[in-house]
Amino acid sequence: MTQILKNMNPITIISQKDGAKRTVIMFMSIILMGFAVSVFSYSGMGVDPFTALNMSISAKLGVSFGLFQMCMNGLILLLVAFTSKHLISLGTVVNMVGVGYVCEFFTSIYNEILPEEIPFSAQLVFMALGVFLLSLSASLYFNCNMGVSPYDALGFVMEENIKLKYKWSRVITDLVCTLIAILLEGPIGIGTVVTAFFMGPVISFCDTAISQKVLKAKYTFLRHFTVIRYYDYTQFGKGEVA
Repeated sequence: MTQILKNMNPITIISQKDGAKRTVIMFMSIILMGFAVSVFSYSGMGVDPFTALNMSISAKLGVSFGLFQMCMNGLILLLVAFTSKHLISLGTVVNMVGVGYVCEFFTSIYNEILPEEIPFSAQLVFMALGVFLLSLSASLYFNCNMGVSPYDALGFVMEENIKLKYKWSRVITDLVCTLIAILLEGPIGIGTVVTAFFMGPVISFCDTAISQKVLKAKYTFLRHFTVIRYYDYTQFGKGEVA
């Protein structure tokens, strides 16, 4: 617990090299991430598996998406706290609480000013924009080196405890989320498949072209595979971004 509190202490983080800059960019990336999810969702072409799971269950329970996602992340965070403390930092908590509510905020605006149904061409544009913005926000978030979101950390918990490689752990967690969302008639669509095939390469592009230049990072936390996304979080909790 002491290690977790130290990792989340804003004073400790800001006192590190580029700590204030990384903290500001981390918060900006979370806002951008929530906005990206809302754009993706508005396209009507599906969302990423974990978001689809939370949207599906929250709709069935009649509770807000932001509240349910925060509760789900909280449960996962408890597991991570007992097994992989080095993955948790301030960014973990901000991600857990912020993304769902930011998504809800922008979605409420869309419901007021944008039409409920849009042409297929517009759906494609919103989906592509959502994927790009989600990839950019993820790239900025990872390179800030301020923790891992609870869901992303779940695969590493599985890797460390049952010796299953992260790429396969991620496949399992994504498949479980997708199957539950399908059973609950959640927002699964072509966009869900697009994230699996294209989000990795787009994050890699953003990582090199934008994030590392903004943060002046000397290394990246992203590794790209053909079908699934593999994030290398082994550096988290073991040093600063130089």
